[in-house]
Amino acid sequence: MNVLNLQRKKSPPKISWEQILAGLEDGVITVDRDGKISYFNEAAEMLTELSSSQALQKPVVQLFRREHWLIERVKKSQPPRQQSTRGEGDLVTRWGHKVPVSLTVSPLQDRHGNFLGSVLVMRDLKHRKELEEDLKRADRLGMLGTLAAGLAHEIRNPLGGIKGAAQLLKRALDHDSSLLEYANIMIREVDRVDKLIEQLLDLARPAKLELTAVNIHEVLEDVLLLETHTAEALRIAVKKRFDPSLPSIRGDRAQLTQVFLNVVKNAFQAMHRGGVLTVATRLETDFHIRGHGTDRSRWIWVDIEDEGVGIKEEDLPHIFSPFFTTKNNGTGLGLAVCDRIVREHSGLIRVDSIEGKGTTFRISLVVAN
Repeated sequence: MNVLNLQRKKSPPKISWEQILAGLEDGVITVDRDGKISYFNEAAEMLTELSSSQALQKPVVQLFRREHWLIERVKKSQPPRQQSTRGEGDLVTRWGHKVPVSLTVSPLQDRHGNFLGSVLVMRDLKHRKELEEDLKRADRLGMLGTLAAGLAHEIRNPLGGIKGAAQLLKRALDHDSSLLEYANIMIREVDRVDKLIEQLLDLARPAKLELTAVNIHEVLEDVLLLETHTAEALRIAVKKRFDPSLPSIRGDRAQLTQVFLNVVKNAFQAMHRGGVLTVATRLETDFHIRGHGTDRSRWIWVDIEDEGVGIKEEDLPHIFSPFFTTKNNGTGLGLAVCDRIVREHSGLIRVDSIEGKGTTFRISLVVAN
């Protein structure tokens, strides 16, 4: 009986501070008084793309030699200042990716105030920054829509007059081939401007979506079939990594076809020397979104990865902006339209790119209930 009572009173197992820090989503790094890494939790490994074995006992100034802003904060936490500081900046990972992070650096002291080292706490801000940029783009499109709607009528009236005059001029110039070509140029350019205005209006005005349960693999197969000839001509191999268990998504099939066709076309244009285009699908398992007054929504992701020329780092923040293009004959509206359509489907569109190595577009869509 006494043995049973002792077993019942047995204290629960103690949880060590290493176990606590290992379970945090924030990266935690400790630096000893000599400036060497003494602790590196799993979240820090994911942020830096370095294993703890690669980081431990390395000087912090060596491990983060590209992050001068971070080193400056670590130095402030050391003697003689021993200050706690906070800041935000980019963390360059092992493979060259830039991750926006918030950083808190504090000195570690014993109970007598003696300096023991520093602790760094990092939080990944990428998701927050992306959502902030989404809101900014939505605001810009709203303003652009108001401007486009107001100007469209005023611009199209004189365009119609110019085109009519050019067509009459063309009839009177059948005998003069050189002047006839000028009239044809006028008509083509008027048509081009009119088409541009129509694209701008399409970008600004909300689409009338016909939402149904859509098999995303059927949409992707149709898009890849349409681009088969282009892929063969450019010597591009297409790899499909589809999850066969993927549920249907809620969407407008025609609108989604436009999105994926545009992204695939851009990928092919970036691979003018050939290469591999990989199209993959997967179910999002890490997080769910719950809207106001609605049940939780599940998501699927479509990843379209090319081996093309990539996008310059300074261009990445602007690729979804209307009229921004790096192509000689582009209008800069294609990806802006894609962004609008995906957002109207309550989805997200993301891009990762390294110049000279390739680009990956990731598009999320909501699973049909």
